[in-house]
Amino acid sequence: MGVAPNRNKITTGMRKRFSRTPGRLTDPLKISRALAAGLGNRRRGNTMSYRRSTCMNRLGIVALVGLLLSALSFSACAEKLMAPEKAVQDISDQLKLILKRDRERIKTDRAYVFQLADEIVAPHVDFNRLSGLALGKHWRRASAEQKQEFMRQFQRMLVRTYATAFREFGDWSIRFLSRHNAADADDITVRSEILRPGAPPTSVDYRMYRKNGTWKAYDVVIEGISLVTNYRSSFAKEVRRSGMDGLIKRITRLNDKRMSAAKESHREKNSS
Repeated sequence: MGVAPNRNKITTGMRKRFSRTPGRLTDPLKISRALAAGLGNRRRGNTMSYRRSTCMNRLGIVALVGLLLSALSFSACAEKLMAPEKAVQDISDQLKLILKRDRERIKTDRAYVFQLADEIVAPHVDFNRLSGLALGKHWRRASAEQKQEFMRQFQRMLVRTYATAFREFGDWSIRFLSRHNAADADDITVRSEILRPGAPPTSVDYRMYRKNGTWKAYDVVIEGISLVTNYRSSFAKEVRRSGMDGLIKRITRLNDKRMSAAKESHREKNSS
């Protein structure tokens, strides 16, 4: 009898695939700060080119759909297995209901948006695999304590980044370019386009795998840009500069600053 494969293991082929994925943005930590400050804002003195700024804004808006829509989980043990595309569509419909129901609160209460994004994203993304892929060799060299703290802070950063985009998002629909039977494979890429009124279609690929009978998301590729690959480049630079502990401290400071700003903004709105 053969040995069952370890679905949690990050394979050599998977590492090569991420290393080949094209990327256009060089510092995802700066992307997170830009999203936290507000999408679409271009300040005087910004050294980023217009093309890159536009790409960042598109990434910010579509990243919400990319990770939130790929942040899905459905049982593979059900009598009728759902195709991955069907599951993505169902999550999209749920998000539309939330946006319609809580539109005003989403615009004014950032802390609530953080909570909402955390409830939607966190349970359905494999942050352990995501963290390992984003750190690459530095993940394998990190201590157990460093891995745990990095994963916690990375999750906070991702959730709050997409929560910021959440506030800016409007209407959308999904056009699937791939079709899968749920029994096709245990690691798949769902290819699609996000359609928004007045905007060109945006290519979004969802990388998902089946873990313990449940589909989990571990990356999204937007217009050829892999979030995992871009984070890996940024994290590697920071580790070389200040070590693993320095990277964790930097992400923690960013998260704390963002949360403090959200609480202060909410207090000001309540007092006015």
